[in-house]
Amino acid sequence: MDITRTELMDRVHALVPAFAERAQKTEENRAPLDETITDLIDSGILATLTPKEYGGLELGLDVAAEIVRTISAACPSTGWVTSFYIGAAWRVNIFTEQAQREVFADKPYTLTAGTAAPLGQVQKVDGGYRITGQTAWNSGSVHAEWFTFAGVVFEEGSAPTPLWFLVPREDVKILDTWYIAGMSGTGSNDISVDDVFVPDYRTGPFALALAGTAPGQLIHPNPMYHLPFLPFAMAEVTPVVVGALRGAADAFVQRTRDRQGTISQEKASGKQAAQMRLGRALAAADAAETLLDAFFERLTAQRPEQSDPRDRAEMKLKAAYLADLARNALNDMVRGIGGDGYRSSAPIQRFFRDLSVLSVHAFLDIDTASETIGRFTLDLPVSDPLL
Repeated sequence: MDITRTELMDRVHALVPAFAERAQKTEENRAPLDETITDLIDSGILATLTPKEYGGLELGLDVAAEIVRTISAACPSTGWVTSFYIGAAWRVNIFTEQAQREVFADKPYTLTAGTAAPLGQVQKVDGGYRITGQTAWNSGSVHAEWFTFAGVVFEEGSAPTPLWFLVPREDVKILDTWYIAGMSGTGSNDISVDDVFVPDYRTGPFALALAGTAPGQLIHPNPMYHLPFLPFAMAEVTPVVVGALRGAADAFVQRTRDRQGTISQEKASGKQAAQMRLGRALAAADAAETLLDAFFERLTAQRPEQSDPRDRAEMKLKAAYLADLARNALNDMVRGIGGDGYRSSAPIQRFFRDLSVLSVHAFLDIDTASETIGRFTLDLPVSDPLL
């Protein structure tokens, strides 16, 4: 497969109108529609980060970010699932080469869902592990073919070992739990496993992945695959936030043009307060895109300090700040949309709910991220398990 960045983005832009039109149905469905997943597969988008040796495009994180940001401006839920399906090709590299070749045996993409929350029970057995438990927030679960689970192995005489487990769909149970105010179309259901056997080759060392040095990562020469896990995870979520803010700003422009007072019959577009609020919204969307570009410029630069916990914490704070900026900007916008702006058919209220939920995601919480940097700065102990 050989597709240029320009060709791929042309395909993305061709899909955006359909994704925008399906946004409300996607929310009502509580997961991407089947036709949306078909569109993503047929377009080749999902192979963006897959290594070339597995038939992928290996185009880079900045390309993936542009794709996700563009789709998220039409439908944040679709953008979110797209990001995690694209990013799955990177995350699978945490596992062994045998596992990678199994996942990519017949196609250059993988529909994989998972979560960082650890399972309750992990037992070492001959040839692998047996895992039991239930995890939440498995985005893209409805269409996923593989699932990843985190867990900690406790063996006598050894320090606790955090591992990742790769499990095929037929070995898990998908629970219909995704009822939420925002990001409703992501199908982020709970998943359970009951005494499931996972062979050794389908496990990955999570501690090494945090530093970007898991053996499965290092078999690929491209430095993109050697990034620490947390900054990469931020690279998956931040384009959704920034795209959603741009989509909200565009919707606010249209809402301001169309809005007319029920009693006064005065057009909102003629009011100075509406004009000023609109200017602030557009400035925030521009600022977020500029900050996102800076985030990826730093992320993709080969820096010796990139594996240091302090550096990873700084990247997390930058991502959380972006989410906080977007939430505050949207809070300002919705004060000027009127009652009709909250009807289910109005896109801006969906962006408002989606960004409200995104900004409290564990990876994007501004309080946690800023506290961690504050503790680093004051030479206090830091205990964030994802650093």
